[in-house]
Amino acid sequence: MPAVVVVGLQWGDEGKGKIVDFLSREAQLVIRHQGGNNAGHTVFVGEERYILHLIPSGVLYPDTPCIIGNGVVVNPRVLLDERDELRAKGVAVDSDNLMISPNAHLIMPYHIALDRAADATQGIGTTGRGIGPAYVDKFGRKGITVGDLVLDPNVREKIIEATKERNKILSAVYGMEPLNPDEVADEYLEMVSEIKPMVGEVNAQIRRAISAGKRILFEGAQGTMLDPDWGTYPYVTSSQTLASGAFVGAGMPAREMDQVLGVAKAYTTRVGSGPFPTEMSDKDAEKIRNAGPVGEYGATTGRPRRCGWLDLPLLRRAVAVNGVTSLALTRLDILSGRKEIPVCVAYEYQGKRWDFPPEWHGAWPEVKPVYEERKGWQEDISEVRVFEDLPMAAQEYVRSIEETLEQSVGLISVGPARTQTIVRRQSFFR
Repeated sequence: MPAVVVVGLQWGDEGKGKIVDFLSREAQLVIRHQGGNNAGHTVFVGEERYILHLIPSGVLYPDTPCIIGNGVVVNPRVLLDERDELRAKGVAVDSDNLMISPNAHLIMPYHIALDRAADATQGIGTTGRGIGPAYVDKFGRKGITVGDLVLDPNVREKIIEATKERNKILSAVYGMEPLNPDEVADEYLEMVSEIKPMVGEVNAQIRRAISAGKRILFEGAQGTMLDPDWGTYPYVTSSQTLASGAFVGAGMPAREMDQVLGVAKAYTTRVGSGPFPTEMSDKDAEKIRNAGPVGEYGATTGRPRRCGWLDLPLLRRAVAVNGVTSLALTRLDILSGRKEIPVCVAYEYQGKRWDFPPEWHGAWPEVKPVYEERKGWQEDISEVRVFEDLPMAAQEYVRSIEETLEQSVGLISVGPARTQTIVRRQSFFR
């Protein structure tokens, strides 16, 4: 059974939505396995732009069933709004092509309130969508699941009691007005009739797909450097963002993984606070941020992304911990027009050269990038579809990444459209 996991290798926003959409044309099942509506996967189909926060990107192919796995935290209002937006654009979203795990945990209004209040004091730079507090409740054994909402006859009482408990924290710790427990319960119970038809036995469907040898695509959210264990802690997200998270977040046996496609930009970006060794000058960052038809602004929050040069030590770690078998390089077109392109090839830390980031998270503020200059190119490459038609300097830029990371680049994105893709590996499902 061919199973491909798509994973971000940087701080998220690598263009995974486009890559998942591109691979979904071959997939027979697409599964989102972690994160919540803090993700924003942007996909262009013709002139239409879709921004997906919870629903897997495979939904844009009408015959491809999609699953929201147990590892995802679900805001049901966001889910229904996203469904309605897709339907308004002619995309079918219903129980025929979308199934939600009953064990996915709900994001509640008190999670959002707690997230925003906490971040105002911590300064982590979260999206304020309630993701972290929802995972805290999940692992603290206090969460409410999708299954609870649609199947438990006592769910109203559960919601009211949970809201009352969180109100104590909101009032005593953060000085905020308490939420109305009855209003919270009413809001969520009103959505049951629309959510319930999409809830099903997802693991049974995955097992059937495995037995039938179907092509399964796992869609990750965020990126490796936002993983709580392997990222720039504490400036991280609250779910496991590595490829291995697919095993837990979807219930897939580890032995079934076939390929891990790591997605990286031709440079680096991150949103929010935290260390960023290769961050550019304001002038260079502004040029990158506003280049191309999309720009570097968060699909979920609209926040301007911080921009930096390509960081190879960071990518070495990401490739290693994910078990990457091939690379997808995105936004190569944005680097056009430069005579030279700085690339970080190592770090300097405590007087030594480091090819990988130090494992102690406290070292991040002290590492210094060691740069080498790569020859740039002036040509617009957004219409190039064959690797050998790229300017020689662009080809060398890609090959230097392959040589350093010891991985082939199977896909190169030179623009947001599906067609703006250079395919160097015809299929990842084998």
